[in-house]
Amino acid sequence: SAQQAADLSKASLIYSKVADVSNDTAVSDMITALKGFGLQVEQSMDIVDKLDNLNNNYATSAAELGSALARSASTLHMAGNDIDETLALLTGGGEITQNFDSMAAAASVVALRIQGMKGKLEELGEEYEDIESLSKTQTQILNLTGVNIFDENNEFRKTYDILEDIAAVYDDLSSTKRASLTEILFGKNRANQGLSIIQAFQSGQIQRILEDS
Repeated sequence: SAQQAADLSKASLIYSKVADVSNDTAVSDMITALKGFGLQVEQSMDIVDKLDNLNNNYATSAAELGSALARSASTLHMAGNDIDETLALLTGGGEITQNFDSMAAAASVVALRIQGMKGKLEELGEEYEDIESLSKTQTQILNLTGVNIFDENNEFRKTYDILEDIAAVYDDLSSTKRASLTEILFGKNRANQGLSIIQAFQSGQIQRILEDS
């Protein structure tokens, strides 16, 4: 509607100034985030507020987060995470690696690997050949950590909750178990970024970012 167009235009303009990005980039990031998380156009200013708040309080920028959010929104939402949990994962891990687009890819990869989505990983050009059957992946993670990737209704738990629980026990595992778990979750190519998320959970940084978002 005309009102929705006006709302999106206003939010995108403010975001372009806050993040110092072009109008086209601002509109694209906004629309991708809205569609990715199933949000309404009227909520576009809420997204800008979140990005601006995290920009002001953490070692990131609104532009980096907006780009990372656009790259990972649909995958992480599909895996049960809301926009605040996604921003917390991206910001917490990205503060350590200082590469937010790479962190967006890693967060998407772990969500897809946990759910055994070989086809999607292949589409993204990510490692997929080592993915086991879903039941085997569940059993492996459960045996290594005691963390179940399914809830009591046999539905996937959200990526945020799974990684938070794994981070709580990660340092208690033997070095061989940590190596196996890291490869199961992140593959060989995304281990550095994945472990940054684990580290940010352990320090409580991701939980703080979630509250601020």
